[in-house]
Amino acid sequence: MGSINSVLRFENYIINKIQYTKNENYQNNEETKKEIDVDLSIKPNIKVDEEKMIVNLSTYIFKNSIENNYPFELEIEITGFFTTTGDAVDRFKANAIAIMYPYVRAIVSTYTALANIPPLILPAINVNALLEQQNNNKKRTE
Repeated sequence: MGSINSVLRFENYIINKIQYTKNENYQNNEETKKEIDVDLSIKPNIKVDEEKMIVNLSTYIFKNSIENNYPFELEIEITGFFTTTGDAVDRFKANAIAIMYPYVRAIVSTYTALANIPPLILPAINVNALLEQQNNNKKRTE
């Protein structure tokens, strides 16, 4: 049957930053409940050193909460540590982000619940589309 183990190994992750700011001016009414949507921005930063890969995910939720009448702003930054074979590193960037994103989702829902507001559950994302969008944005700015 062969080995089904991946050459990409997730070793650990750490939380670098969590910043929560409540919007004191938030107007909670039926109209805003219908209009509110998650403004989610994820910025992956990947460093490769031989067989080690470090992935940093910065996530911003409800940026500019006062202007957009969002209930809060939340910024989270986590770093994941991976090992893999040297030639496989580039092929597994999307996999590494996909492994880390559920941790971001769990942190957001736990943190919002502990902030005594309705827990926010982030949607699933298409990591390949995220990386493609990031590459396209990078090419436009060059």
